[in-house]
Amino acid sequence: MKKAEEKLKEKESAISLSSRKLAEIKTRKQELRIKMSGLRDPVLLAELTAFDQKKASLKEENTQIDIRMGTLSNQIELIKAGNEKASKVIKQTGKEKAEFSAETKKMESDSKSKSSSLKEKEEMQKGFKIKFKKLYEQQQKISEEISKSEADIQIKEDKNRNTEMHINNIALKKATASGELTGLEKEFEPFKNVVLITARQEADLRYEFEKYEHIIQEMGAINLKALDVYDAAERQYNELLDKKAKLSEEKNSVFAMMQEIETKKAGIFMKTFELLDANFKKFFSALTVQGEAFLELENKENPLAEDSGVLVKVKITQNKFLDIRSLSGGEKTLTALAFIFAIQEFEPASFYILDEVDATLDKRNSEKLAKLIRKYSEKAQYIVISHNDSIISEGDVLYGISMEPERAMSMAVSMNFPEARAMVASSQKKQAEQKN
Repeated sequence: MKKAEEKLKEKESAISLSSRKLAEIKTRKQELRIKMSGLRDPVLLAELTAFDQKKASLKEENTQIDIRMGTLSNQIELIKAGNEKASKVIKQTGKEKAEFSAETKKMESDSKSKSSSLKEKEEMQKGFKIKFKKLYEQQQKISEEISKSEADIQIKEDKNRNTEMHINNIALKKATASGELTGLEKEFEPFKNVVLITARQEADLRYEFEKYEHIIQEMGAINLKALDVYDAAERQYNELLDKKAKLSEEKNSVFAMMQEIETKKAGIFMKTFELLDANFKKFFSALTVQGEAFLELENKENPLAEDSGVLVKVKITQNKFLDIRSLSGGEKTLTALAFIFAIQEFEPASFYILDEVDATLDKRNSEKLAKLIRKYSEKAQYIVISHNDSIISEGDVLYGISMEPERAMSMAVSMNFPEARAMVASSQKKQAEQKN
């Protein structure tokens, strides 16, 4: 009985779902009818009419099923009530049977003294058996009715399932028609604003059709791939535009980087130039008595330009500042040495070779140069080729080259000035002690 009720509820849910689907189909059909009214397609209209008739038939059949299902529901309720009544009777009979069994046992123990009472109990037992048999037969009848009702419900379920399948087929046809309608709508989309010609004669329309057909024939074969070629060209054009924008962005980035590098380069150059100029002034003053010199940029606004350079301005004693090309040989030498030492002060090297740089210097300037080399020999090694006594006297080691006449060979002679000075000082000290 419970299984039959569950199946009945499932069928009621299925019928409710079918009703909702029919309502949705009706709504969609109305929308399709509105859309198709503009197309005036006889085939689609005929299919729609047939669809409406079939839907009405299914709706009527569904109504009949609802009525019959309601009748079956009433019958099941009656059977359910009878079954509950039979269950109560069976329970009561079981209770009475238990009581009867208890009384029977009691009567068996008292059978000798209560034989007449036993016969009455036997009669009562027979009555109970007859009553139980009737109740059992009634229960069997109710079970048969329930089985019959379940069979009827199964038949209705099969019929309802077939109805649902039919509804699904109709929905499939409706979806197909909807797809075809969508395709037609897309096909006629380019002509939605075209005004239909309704008042012209067929002969005029045929003449105009033949005229345009002749024009199309004169146009020759149509390149059906032109649109594909155009799409490919458009994609390529868009890709080139994207590449151009990307390259433009990269170019701007490179230009910005170059500008930043140029700015930093100019800053480093000016800082180095200012340090060299300060060192140049210092060393030139150290090598001359009253001289003055400085460095000057040819293009101060853009010192790194190709046409830009560095000018050396020199003033000796009280004269005006002169270009280095206007100086004498000795003055040029002092200026060049001051510039070399200025560079050495900025970025020192570990080894220097000076070849007769004192050739044009007088004794006083030679002494100044010798003292300057002596001072900076603590930071670097200097090899000086010279014949000047002022320069030689400030050295640490002297190497002399002379010709040996007898052997016709050059001979190198070396002297360590610190040791020689120590020997001379020691000798002078001994001589002084001997005098004392």
